[in-house]
Amino acid sequence: MSKITLYENLGFTGKDKDFVDNVPDLTVRNFGNTARSIRVIGQHWVAYAGENFTGAFKLLGPGDHAYLGELDQKILSLRLVKEDLKNPETFSGFENLVSSHKVKAGVWILFQHANLCGQRLITFEGNEWPNYCAFNWNDKLSSVKPLLKSDFEL
Repeated sequence: MSKITLYENLGFTGKDKDFVDNVPDLTVRNFGNTARSIRVIGQHWVAYAGENFTGAFKLLGPGDHAYLGELDQKILSLRLVKEDLKNPETFSGFENLVSSHKVKAGVWILFQHANLCGQRLITFEGNEWPNYCAFNWNDKLSSVKPLLKSDFEL
């Protein structure tokens, strides 16, 4: 079983709330913009600054996350990574030529610049993004990284 526990204070103290599946809006659960530390058991989770899995995100692997950085008290949605993270194929050399994608397997982090730098997006198995123009990424994708079980925090 996978579980994520959000804590209202640093050091895993104060009011806490457990989740075992996706939460598109933490305000409905009275925990939006509250978390200051997080504990993850089992699979990876993605914490987003926006509702419905949008905005800046932080990837959280199993273990304790005492510092949330730019998402401190800004998390509004959570997504459990249910996809199989085994045997990814890595692609490179896009050089700002890609404007769409379809994920056949796994979870991928897309970067605007070479060498896994710059603004990033995360995409899951089964996602189809036919046109990057909708979020101002047309011809900007330059590198990608598969999410691996060994990734703790990105």
